[in-house]
Amino acid sequence: MLMLRAAQGQLIADGEPGFTTREAFADTDLLTVDLDITIDPTINNTISGSNVMRVRSKVAGLTQFTFMLRSNFVISACTVNGTAAAVTAPPANSYARTITLPRPYALNEEFDVRIVYAGPAVSRGFGSIAFTTQNGQAGGVPIVSTLSEAYYAATWWPIKDGDVFQPGDNADKSTGRISITAPSQFRSVANGILEGVDVNPNGSSNMTRYRWRTAYPTSTYLWAFSTSQYNTWTQTYTYPLPGGGTGTMPVEFNIYPSSDTPANRAAWELVLPMLEVFRPLFGEYPFINEKYGIYQFPFGGGMEHQTNSGQGTFNEGVTAHELAHQWWGDMITCKTWNDIWLNEGFASYSEALWRERRPGNAGLDSLQSFMNSRRPSSLNGSVYVYATNDMNRIFSSTFSYNKGSWVLHTLRHTLGDQAFFATLAAYRAQYAGSAATTDQFRAVAESVSGQNLESFFDALVYGIGAPTYVAGIEPVTIDGVRWVRVSLQQTQDTSWGDAGTFRLPITLRLTTASSSRDHRVSNTARTQHYLLPAVPGSDTTSGITIDPRDWILKESATTGSYLPGPVKVVSAAPAPGAQAVQAPTQITIRFTDAVTLTPSQFVVTSPNGNVPFTLSQPEPSLARLTFASPLAAGSHTVRVDSTVNAAGRLLDGEVLANTLPSGDGLSGGSAQWSFVVAGCNSIDFNNDGLFPDDTDLLDFLSVLAGGPCSTPACASIDFNNDSLFPDDTDLLAFLSVLAGGPCPG
Repeated sequence: MLMLRAAQGQLIADGEPGFTTREAFADTDLLTVDLDITIDPTINNTISGSNVMRVRSKVAGLTQFTFMLRSNFVISACTVNGTAAAVTAPPANSYARTITLPRPYALNEEFDVRIVYAGPAVSRGFGSIAFTTQNGQAGGVPIVSTLSEAYYAATWWPIKDGDVFQPGDNADKSTGRISITAPSQFRSVANGILEGVDVNPNGSSNMTRYRWRTAYPTSTYLWAFSTSQYNTWTQTYTYPLPGGGTGTMPVEFNIYPSSDTPANRAAWELVLPMLEVFRPLFGEYPFINEKYGIYQFPFGGGMEHQTNSGQGTFNEGVTAHELAHQWWGDMITCKTWNDIWLNEGFASYSEALWRERRPGNAGLDSLQSFMNSRRPSSLNGSVYVYATNDMNRIFSSTFSYNKGSWVLHTLRHTLGDQAFFATLAAYRAQYAGSAATTDQFRAVAESVSGQNLESFFDALVYGIGAPTYVAGIEPVTIDGVRWVRVSLQQTQDTSWGDAGTFRLPITLRLTTASSSRDHRVSNTARTQHYLLPAVPGSDTTSGITIDPRDWILKESATTGSYLPGPVKVVSAAPAPGAQAVQAPTQITIRFTDAVTLTPSQFVVTSPNGNVPFTLSQPEPSLARLTFASPLAAGSHTVRVDSTVNAAGRLLDGEVLANTLPSGDGLSGGSAQWSFVVAGCNSIDFNNDGLFPDDTDLLDFLSVLAGGPCSTPACASIDFNNDSLFPDDTDLLAFLSVLAGGPCPG
């Protein structure tokens, strides 16, 4: 819309206005507004009327109050609690007007400011106040509509607002009323619920006043009205009540008579199933006690005016987008224009969620297809807006909308569905009715997920670019087990991301001629190495796909040659986390490669201290630590030093959650794990403190049948010490112990 208006020679902004020295924006809190204006679309573009603002002082000794009203309007009266007050006049083409209050106001003291004004409307931005005709037709049906975002509410009414081109503070919201008096052939629509319709108000003939009121806090740029000839109809949204039963809310539609077709009505009425789809994802529609509406207006696309979205189209995506804004943009508003992606990225991703979950959807296939259709046209820019003096940059479809939606898509993958949607619920609970910054949203996500997301936001929101991936594979069999070595590189510009890197979880899909297997790995460096289980079956792994579901916005993802990486610990006996039923006299450690070893690279610790051992290497990739006597009962720890290497390639040793293979994908890092020596009659499968008992037997049988364990180690408990578990001989041994017999071995 901005590009179209510029091409038509219309002014988008007023240049660089002077910023008025004023009280701090946070010194006052705008509580309510009561706008009462008269317009006549058939004559000219003049607006006349008044606005009463209820204001609370947030400081002690407040002596002035600044509001915005463009210089083309003349103020005929300004009063504070009924007392005339002096107000400054702004420079030409500027907005800020400061009232000298009749007396200082104390902390939390409230006062009414009444402004009576008149003048010709001047349109800026997207078309902040448009006197035009339906469909732009010469001699057509007149229409007057407003669209204030971002800075231009003051082109049509006096209101507290931030300075033009400054980041602003959208947290100062107000409730109240908008009343529009216009010729009686027109209908006027606005925020909230219709309080009343007055015919010939104040003795004026052939005029009608529509009074709309909302009790929901509304940001300045989200107040709006439209006056024209409309066909109106209403549908009912039925929703479940928390205590049981159902409630209803009107969904009101106002359409041009010339656009009133069954197809257009059906297109807009998709908003009803959209309300159903968004409810479990976002919580109930946030303005449920009033209404949701869609009205036709003369601007391109749509605008999420609170409770009543204006749309110049019947496009399904726009309808979903503007509805989603009622949660993300209206209920919670971006606190500053730097953070506009919290509005537009959220609403854009909601379009994708609608595609994923609408009736008859194709699920993740539809989600993936839609997200790929919204790939930004450029990657060389940040989602966060640093230049708030450029409306085109604030509302960049490339960065604020499309790339912003990809941030949420990737965050969903990073957190998982449960934590992602729980984050949205917590975000709503904390900031509903107010506004938030990017850092505040990040803090909520971190609190819910328990993850540190600093690098995520630095790379994907505050930084520029996107990752470029190259993966190589090498199938390998180690000790009879088939694995695939994977090297994963990020080759994007080193100025992109967080210090050149995008630290994200990523899915790698290994493929054979007939099947595939997905692995989720943590990718935290520009080059990383993984050892992944091969695809089940006899086929050799022949390919790899990076991020097959497209959860990450990528510059590209290709395959290349495998790059040799660090050595890893692939298995051990006793295994990490194991409960040994017979005290072992040796520990074996299998590496991925032939390694050069010395005794000083190993430490075995028992409850009584370090345990001496003799090191041997029966095979080039196998270490055997032999003890003079069986290990004592209790917990034992094995440590392998990071200096272990294969032809100079150091150990990738970190053992997470007592799970092998070792490593975080990076060279360096010791391997350490623990196991327990305990008689088989003390093994408690289901962690209920009773062993052995019948519930342990049920759990044992579940594991024997290939089911899950109640404890991380139960799948490695070898009752008869034959190195085969679970098998039938373990079951016989378990039953013997359960019957009161001895432990085997």
